[in-house]
Amino acid sequence: MPSLKKSTIAVVVLLLALLAGSMLMLRYYELDLIHTVVVNTVLQKAPEEYSSNRVRSAFAAARLRAEREGRERTYLEGLVALSQRLEKVQFLSRAEIDEILRELESPAE
Repeated sequence: MPSLKKSTIAVVVLLLALLAGSMLMLRYYELDLIHTVVVNTVLQKAPEEYSSNRVRSAFAAARLRAEREGRERTYLEGLVALSQRLEKVQFLSRAEIDEILRELESPAE
């Protein structure tokens, strides 16, 4: 019976270590994940003729600017807010995408 308890404790400790490692990894890649999801969501909801390169480059430039200025957390919060807005619409018009890209160029401080 004591060996069963020891092996159970070992398994629980291993699972907790894996959980902690996974959480740290997700935290490290959080910006990458959310950035990619939001860009892909905008592209999926955009009209077919809208330039995907324009969308990708606008988001890439906004992210680079945020990193250079030390505003990664603010940029991440903006992406989360945009993601919530995107959940409510099925398709985006050209004007809506243009507005999103303008907001990326001049973020609210």
